[in-house]
Amino acid sequence: MSRLEDLIQTLCPDGVSFANLGDFASINKGQQLNLTEMTDDAPFPVLNGGINPSGYYDQYNTEENTIAISQGGASAGYVNFMETKFWAGAHCYVVEPKKSILDNKFLYYFIKNNETEIQKAKYGAGIPGLNKSTLQRLSMPIPPLPVQEEIVRILDTFSGVVTELEAEQAARVRQYERYRNTLFTNLVNKGVEEKSLGEICTEMYRGAGI
Repeated sequence: MSRLEDLIQTLCPDGVSFANLGDFASINKGQQLNLTEMTDDAPFPVLNGGINPSGYYDQYNTEENTIAISQGGASAGYVNFMETKFWAGAHCYVVEPKKSILDNKFLYYFIKNNETEIQKAKYGAGIPGLNKSTLQRLSMPIPPLPVQEEIVRILDTFSGVVTELEAEQAARVRQYERYRNTLFTNLVNKGVEEKSLGEICTEMYRGAGI
């Protein structure tokens, strides 16, 4: 039996209760910050409605290790876990759990797991938005804290493995491109005859529309 199974069997053998996210977490918008106030060389990212920072600012209004959710725009509903201090803008929700009941990272993993459904709840055709009430009504399990912490430990471990694999894959792609470029460059440098593509192809044509 795994440690997680053992904890579940010991602490919640009859299952866990469910509650709305709004019952155990505060969800608030950040503060408006104009683009003219941001600079590229400031230390703190500014989060709004996108996946990436809108810019950077020399002050912050939110502590590190905080859940942020895009409120407006095409990426409304995108869930992020900020490990650094940042400025939450007017199109960014900040989610803070009651830590005596919910582990912060456990809550992040749960919301992230429901990201697709949250994004489907966007409203508006021009600039989509996400209602605070949509997040507040999100039903979630509330296992005992030791169970939450073990789930976080497991998911953090897998997340680290995935990150390493992605980094390795990116490194292999760069290595392949470097070898490919080197091989063709060496051919040219050694004086191998060059011809245009038209000289060595028997036929070149476009495909048909469908």
